[in-house]
Amino acid sequence: MRFAIVSESLAIEKLRPHISLTKTAQEHIINLSNESANKKFKVIMQSKRLENIKNITLLALMLALTIIFCFVPVQFGTITLALMILPTIILAQVASFRTSLAMGIMMGLVNYIAWFTTKAASPVAPIFQNPLVCIVPRVLIAVVCYFTRYGLQKCAFYARMKRTCNYEYMRQTAYENTLDSSLENTANESAKSKSNAAKNRDSDKKKEGREILTNQFIYAFSAALGVVTNTLFVAIFTLLFFNGTSIAQNTVVTVEYVLAWFGVNFAVEVVSFSLVTPPIVLALKAAKLAK
Repeated sequence: MRFAIVSESLAIEKLRPHISLTKTAQEHIINLSNESANKKFKVIMQSKRLENIKNITLLALMLALTIIFCFVPVQFGTITLALMILPTIILAQVASFRTSLAMGIMMGLVNYIAWFTTKAASPVAPIFQNPLVCIVPRVLIAVVCYFTRYGLQKCAFYARMKRTCNYEYMRQTAYENTLDSSLENTANESAKSKSNAAKNRDSDKKKEGREILTNQFIYAFSAALGVVTNTLFVAIFTLLFFNGTSIAQNTVVTVEYVLAWFGVNFAVEVVSFSLVTPPIVLALKAAKLAK
């Protein structure tokens, strides 16, 4: 019994270096995994930090443009374009909902301040000095533009995935049907593979072109809907709070007055903003200021 205990202790002493080496290896592996996890965490945090910096930069740029357009109106004869809403429309195409909503709120507040300062002498200043007329439609622009763009892009994505799945299924079926004949023509496999590669490249280019055109249409439609939202709710709130009210120069607010007031400006803004928004969004993405 004593001999067995002694021999067991000697065996443990002989195996101790190997046991300690195994523990060292395990600790080394754990340290490596921790270092890898820390590196991944640092990369993720750095990418998030860069993304936040881009969002803040883009938000500051659009806010600066909004302030300029609010206090320096752009007029073409009797037509006054509401260019102050254009930065919000553009930002809603590339930013998150929070950023878009924040931009809409800030744009409404800046515009509200402008109607008490530089635009206070305007005949319609009493109308826009009402916060519901001045601020709420601006906020709704950001909401409508964002969800329009988001929803249409989701629909386009699912439609594209469905087409891709159908194409892959048809190609797999055609491959299975022609497998026997392709085995007989092994001499022409290299030429066929080259032609297939060229066709795939052309197909990828066409898909990329269709995707760009689809996104441009989405941006244009979202911008047009943002203009419609702004004009519609401003007109509704104006008639709701000021219908029959006499403003400057003995002008009475009526439905005819509102339609004449917004009619020409509305048509010009819808067309111009729909044409201007897509290239600006593509330029921001090319400059890597937006996704």
